[in-house]
Amino acid sequence: MKKIFTILGIVAATAFVSAQNLVNNPGFENGTTGWTATNPGSGTAYYLPTITTTDPHGGINSVQYTGATATTGFEQEIAVNPGSTYTISFWYKASGDNTDARIWANYLDAANGAIYQGATAATDPLRGPNNGYLPTSTTWTQYSVTVTAPANVVKLRLQVRAYNNSTLVAFDDFSVTTGTLAVGEVLASKYRMVKNTFVTNNEIAFGADVKDVKVFNMFGQIVKEASVKQNGTLNVAELAKGNYIVTGTVNKEAVSQKILKN
Repeated sequence: MKKIFTILGIVAATAFVSAQNLVNNPGFENGTTGWTATNPGSGTAYYLPTITTTDPHGGINSVQYTGATATTGFEQEIAVNPGSTYTISFWYKASGDNTDARIWANYLDAANGAIYQGATAATDPLRGPNNGYLPTSTTWTQYSVTVTAPANVVKLRLQVRAYNNSTLVAFDDFSVTTGTLAVGEVLASKYRMVKNTFVTNNEIAFGADVKDVKVFNMFGQIVKEASVKQNGTLNVAELAKGNYIVTGTVNKEAVSQKILKN
């Protein structure tokens, strides 16, 4: 029997369950329509970020806070279904004193009561990496987490924050999808997208111009996104060793390859 997915990275095919983005105005092309300033309940009122056309991640606009002097943030409530799995993703920049930005999301029940995954809010995966701040970055960086909505949930409160002493906190291209990755064997593409399917130096090398590059782990979670020129590279130093699937569009054709990061 033919072996599918060898270490050499035989071209694989990937099929996607329809993945509609549930976020309204995810890239702020309509200003801040669909988004509201978070109500902190006490203390200094939060406020919406500023729209900027300077260096967006995608499209024309992104949003930013500059020189925040107190905690602030914005949010959007999204209808979800209990038991469904959702991938939450966005791009951000954060600089200042290393305590600059966070995702501060949670589920809500029909009475708008908060529902947390875990014993406390601090253990909820919707509260950022290890309940901490997003890593400092002066360039656009993607954050992504996949979670399953628990029982009695009706909404997801997607919220992000900027903090006192931050220099710049920017956000763009939010997505909440139910799409998952299914891996199967199909006809190989005529395009050789990835040149080094055995990655030993933290760089994926590409043999073609590739749009909408996505790197998936074996749970179907997006762990990296980019667009890459022919003979360009994508740094994946932050990814753990193991198997991944790289997908992209080459000359309007969907292409996918499996890689092994050593």
